[in-house]
Amino acid sequence: MTLRQRTRLAAVHQILDTAMDLFDERGYTDVTVEQIATAAGVSPRTFYRYFGSKEGLFTTDPYAVIGAEPPEYHIDPADLPGSLLRMVAAIADPAQRDAAQSGEPWRGMRYVLEEPAVRAAVYAALDEHSRRLTDLLRAGEMPAARARVTARTYWFGVYFGALEQWHLDGRKRPLTEYLEESLAALHHLP
Repeated sequence: MTLRQRTRLAAVHQILDTAMDLFDERGYTDVTVEQIATAAGVSPRTFYRYFGSKEGLFTTDPYAVIGAEPPEYHIDPADLPGSLLRMVAAIADPAQRDAAQSGEPWRGMRYVLEEPAVRAAVYAALDEHSRRLTDLLRAGEMPAARARVTARTYWFGVYFGALEQWHLDGRKRPLTEYLEESLAALHHLP
């Protein structure tokens, strides 16, 4: 990553951290983009360039907006449970996160659960992830219906369901334990 990209990534994380601080202080609906930008020391134009909207704070890939390659999260179609567990473990591990990222991963989960506009934006992002995983599975010769159901089950059911329950339970245990429980539940479906 270039120096310019590292600087931009730090700015993106500063905006994210500032926004979450303001939401925690005042509530999501009572904070404007202009207030976030001012508190983060950037212009509203910079905010919109990075995130597009307030809901974009919850869906934007920080690496994509700065034109850098994200950390490698390899999805192995033959081992989706292992791929998902490795991805979440890497995000949760402070040693593997980018130095510019000071905030806790999934810090804004409260707003995903409480704010309909944020939830809708996150669902749209998960839908896009599901589409890409469906394409990956189809490229491996999986039939279309099975690929779509598998992709949506992993992104919406396993990943998001585990994330939601982890947050509702007060984040007392590692998120990976919730993922393992969710994956085990798949084997016990009628």
